[in-house]
Amino acid sequence: MKRFIVATAIASLVVPIMASAGEAFAQDRRPDRNSEMTREQTRRPDSSGSTRGATPQRQERQEARQERRSDRQERRADRPARPDRPQTDRTPPPPQTGGPRTDRREDRQERREDRRGDRPNRPDRPQTDRRPTPPQTGGPRTDRREDRRDWDRDRRPNPDARRDDRRNDRSDRRPDRRDDRWDRRDDRRGDRWDRRDDRRDDRREARRDRREYREFRQRWNRDHWRRDWQRRQQANWWRHHSWFRGYSGLRVGFYYAPSYGYYQVPRQHWGRRWSEGDYLPSVFWRYQVNDYRFYGLGYPPVGTRWVHVDNHIYLIDQHDGYIIEVIFDAWNW
Repeated sequence: MKRFIVATAIASLVVPIMASAGEAFAQDRRPDRNSEMTREQTRRPDSSGSTRGATPQRQERQEARQERRSDRQERRADRPARPDRPQTDRTPPPPQTGGPRTDRREDRQERREDRRGDRPNRPDRPQTDRRPTPPQTGGPRTDRREDRRDWDRDRRPNPDARRDDRRNDRSDRRPDRRDDRWDRRDDRRGDRWDRRDDRRDDRREARRDRREYREFRQRWNRDHWRRDWQRRQQANWWRHHSWFRGYSGLRVGFYYAPSYGYYQVPRQHWGRRWSEGDYLPSVFWRYQVNDYRFYGLGYPPVGTRWVHVDNHIYLIDQHDGYIIEVIFDAWNW
């Protein structure tokens, strides 16, 4: 309650003060407006063209403008008078049926008629029907096709015979080509064999000079072995030996190996001999000499073996069959 009473007392004091301040502010603004109005009036020109309170620069500009206006008016007065334009109707003219275009068309038609008159008379064209004619089964085109077919038949009277002739020619040429191919192959094979033989000869010379082979020849000699073997054994020593117990004589296409028996030999190898430096076929590698001391043979170097081939004994390399030493006719059948 006290607060309300205090607030009303303050309001009663503040309101009259605010009202008096507003009246004083309004009175101060009125003279400013009056001064602005007086300034605008001084700036506006009078009807006579002079300016109240105007600066000298503006007056000079106005005078220059008036002079230019007077000059323009004088020039307009000195120009000659123009004739008045005729009063034309702006509405579009109605379409004319006749005129220059119609005249030009008539002239063209007359010139055409004159040219036609100068030309010789031509026969009138027959009145033909412009509609497309239906397709005809017979006619000149069909005749031409038949003529072409007849001409083709005449040109190739017997095509089957010509084909047979060509086939025969091809079959005749094929044997020639095959013979040529075989000849070329044989030539190439011969060249290959020649090159292989050359390479083998080189290899033989190199392998013959190996250290282990040289050492073997130094400690064993074939001529000395044959002399000592013939002294110790008789010519028919093998007949009563157990290794030859199954021997019954010579057989065509077979060899006999001591302690192995008979075995079949390929036709190209039967009755053939190989010398040092050759390669023994692998079919004979398995028939190894079991007791080389009995025959008085030397100890085979490492990687080599003595083998039986008929009544011959070969010292070969067990990897590729290279013949290091050979004894022919170790015994006689």
